[in-house]
Amino acid sequence: EEYRGRICLYDRSCLEVLPRLSDNVYDAIITSPPYCNRYDYTRTYALELALLGIDEPGLAKLRQEMLSCTVENRAKDLLSINPRWTTALAIADDQELLQAILAYLEAQKAKGALNNNGIPRMIRGYFYEMACVIAECARVLKPNSLLFMVNDNVRYAGASISVDMILSDIAENLGFHVVSI
Repeated sequence: EEYRGRICLYDRSCLEVLPRLSDNVYDAIITSPPYCNRYDYTRTYALELALLGIDEPGLAKLRQEMLSCTVENRAKDLLSINPRWTTALAIADDQELLQAILAYLEAQKAKGALNNNGIPRMIRGYFYEMACVIAECARVLKPNSLLFMVNDNVRYAGASISVDMILSDIAENLGFHVVSI
């Protein structure tokens, strides 16, 4: 028996689209979000974005709206995007490894030891925004559904950042059960 699904493409940031989706409707989510690696996807995919009709001002806007993964991203006021993210942000606040890494990077910044002073802001934005994304995934998934996420660990100023462990801990605190990393 053949099954045909409906495909919907959205041209906004997941931070904007996910909160608009209905609760408990998806059977699974497979995602490969941007990595926390300073990689500017808007530059890498500039040609593809141009073919989609995105001009230079649109590219700059998209760069700021997308998940923070480059030092060019400014901090977002996540509660103004979605006031329901209070729990997700509190979970990120309580994530001990994340907080230790952020404190270390701020200390390195104060010593002038970072090759870019935007790194701590980027790391903080990345994990706090990803906590919100994971919270939204938990909300839109049906009970006991699966979330598959492809990601990678990174290293800044001599500190290895276990992206997998931090995001898995955040996910468990948001109601997921981590099966495998």
